[in-house]
Amino acid sequence: MSKIGFYGLGRMGYGMVSRLLSRKVAVVAFNRGQDKVKQISRQGAIPVASLEELVGKLGQKKIIWLMLPSGKPTDAAIKKLLPLLRRGDIIIDGANDFYQNAEMHAKLCAKKGVYFFDVGVSGGVWGLKNGYTLMVGGPKSQFKFIEPFCQALAPKGGYGYFGETGSGHFVKSVHNIVEYVYLQGLAEGVEALSRFKKPIDLRQVTKVWQPASVVHSWLLGLTTKALERPDFKKISPKIDSVTIDELRKTVAAVKAYAPAFSAAVAVRRDQTKKFALGKRTIAAIRREFGGHEVRKGR
Repeated sequence: MSKIGFYGLGRMGYGMVSRLLSRKVAVVAFNRGQDKVKQISRQGAIPVASLEELVGKLGQKKIIWLMLPSGKPTDAAIKKLLPLLRRGDIIIDGANDFYQNAEMHAKLCAKKGVYFFDVGVSGGVWGLKNGYTLMVGGPKSQFKFIEPFCQALAPKGGYGYFGETGSGHFVKSVHNIVEYVYLQGLAEGVEALSRFKKPIDLRQVTKVWQPASVVHSWLLGLTTKALERPDFKKISPKIDSVTIDELRKTVAAVKAYAPAFSAAVAVRRDQTKKFALGKRTIAAIRREFGGHEVRKGR
């Protein structure tokens, strides 16, 4: 397996590089903040301080994985990388992005003869241990070059090639839509339980449901963890969700019927105290699976 270049060592990116290194994959690591680069180099990553150095440390066919916020950061990184790459090289974008942006990036890369893959990544802060689910879109003829890295990152059966450019981001967007709806369902359950005429132990309910009920799941287990945290009641019911616009664009682009998703979005955008316990539950679960920051206060 050849080396892979990795740009972006945030919560997800750092864990992904750690997992690659634990599976004896050679990784050249770059991040604008060099502290993260120094940290990951202690695990065996090859540290670099610039994109030029990143490209220079890779083999003949250069493969670079971007794990940056979607929008301007990813756009800028691609534009800076392209003059440094040669025909046949590969850029992989692991951001949460609208699938039509992937198509735009692929066209830009094609002008230089560079291949582009959009890869949806799920796994949150648990991915380092459990593996990352990867949803791949891009040129099928080139998939064989990135598949070994997918195998190293994912659990068994946890990655797939879904078609040409845009399909990876599209499948991940639908995944996130399902996540929104699922979290809304859990939140509504917690809120409803709290309204019984006599107090019910919410944590006991989620624990009892978990072993064998039809609603048992990883997210239900994380709901129990969230409810058990000492600071749960201090979490603000205001939820930061940066993917809403991207997901709404996805629904609109394919004319999907998604009333449950629309309702979940309305709840997240509501800044009042209505459904406060439910919104607090959503924020707390997101912290458990993704390391997302929570606000404190009522």
